Amino acid sequence: MISALAVILAAVAGGAFYPFKFLHDQVSSPFPAEALPTISGYFPLGRSSKMFFAYYEAIEPAEALASTPIILWLQGGPGCSSMTGNFYEFGPWRTAPDLQLHRNEAPWNHRFGVLFIDNPLGTGYSIAEKDDDIPVNQDEVARDLHQALLQFFKIDPSFKNRPFFIAGESYAGKYVPALGHYLVKLSKNSSKNSSPFRLDGLMIGNGLTHPITQVQSHAATAYSFGLLDAAQRSQAEDRAKVVVASIEREDWQGGYELRTQYMEWIENVTGLATVLDVRRSVPYHCSEDGTEFLGLFLNRQEVKAALKADDSAQWISCNPRVRRIMANDTMKSVKWMVEELLLEIPILIYQGQYDIKDGVVASEDWMRELEWEHREKFFAAEKKIWKVGKSFAGYWRSYGTLTHVVVAGAGHLVPADQGVNSQQMVEKWIRSALQVKDK
Repeated sequence: MISALAVILAAVAGGAFYPFKFLHDQVSSPFPAEALPTISGYFPLGRSSKMFFAYYEAIEPAEALASTPIILWLQGGPGCSSMTGNFYEFGPWRTAPDLQLHRNEAPWNHRFGVLFIDNPLGTGYSIAEKDDDIPVNQDEVARDLHQALLQFFKIDPSFKNRPFFIAGESYAGKYVPALGHYLVKLSKNSSKNSSPFRLDGLMIGNGLTHPITQVQSHAATAYSFGLLDAAQRSQAEDRAKVVVASIEREDWQGGYELRTQYMEWIENVTGLATVLDVRRSVPYHCSEDGTEFLGLFLNRQEVKAALKADDSAQWISCNPRVRRIMANDTMKSVKWMVEELLLEIPILIYQGQYDIKDGVVASEDWMRELEWEHREKFFAAEKKIWKVGKSFAGYWRSYGTLTHVVVAGAGHLVPADQGVNSQQMVEKWIRSALQVKDK
């Protein structure tokens, strides 16, 4: 596999692709050779902007590599880097407050190839030379990702025939359906035939997908955790109504700003470190003194060199420039895309139980509004206890093309909180999804 890829990369170097480079064994500390991606680099989009990626081949594939699934991972935000998923959640190596890499006992590339892309342009190590290069809506996000994927699947001819899944969390609850819908639409347009690779399923973790419904869940969720009293719950509900009113009159900027203020209000009145996990004393990827250690690690020049990232790129976990430019997209719904996609491919929706912002109640509320012919049968199906080995791991429900999983002991970043269980969830669901799609 490596030698074949090397030949291909040598052939395309200097052509249409930004020069892909294999990462060699001799790199400076703190990046051990065994932690290097299989391939990393940039996909050029336009004359000066480029999208960063890192691909990790399966460590122990369960079948021949030519049949081994590939997962694309997209972080949320908008503007949050997929290197968070890579080096903090479920990549083969994760960093810690000591700014060193530590082997992950439950990486998602155990059985599958995993492709991390810093999306959209301007996010993480990805470069957007001009503000106009940054997408302002989901159509533009999907367009850019499609162009990046076309380049990825040309790296090795066997990639395009391998099962392909799109996954992501948080704001990727919009990216994932948007890209999936874009690809399905292209595949149906036989005159263009513009998507020469497979699509076998979607995974959405703690996703923002249908904001008008999800924003109305926060008060009840915070109250049920004991974080708000009855009077504060009433105040929270009033704030949510104001956000809803903005969405209904299509005041997208106003809705975005009001929702942001609402989340800040919840944190202030409850004393939470983050609405993403009610248990945490500090936000994710921060040390106990509040230092954001992931950024310190990913901005080291030797780390950038090892990953083949642009040495001038200033890595920020969530880029405010991208968030600002995509603000008008934030409160728009992609529920209708999920409804159409459920007719085509399997979808997994999962949440960690301790997330207030995009957690279990928020997701189940909008799922109950799905205009899908099997919705009633889905919710009539038994909600089952899920165990990994003999240990309780959460709950699951499934019918047809839709599966819903609640991950116990996890917040917003499920793989960071429950590594082994999230790995088991993904491995089992992908096997099941391939069986569903083949029927």
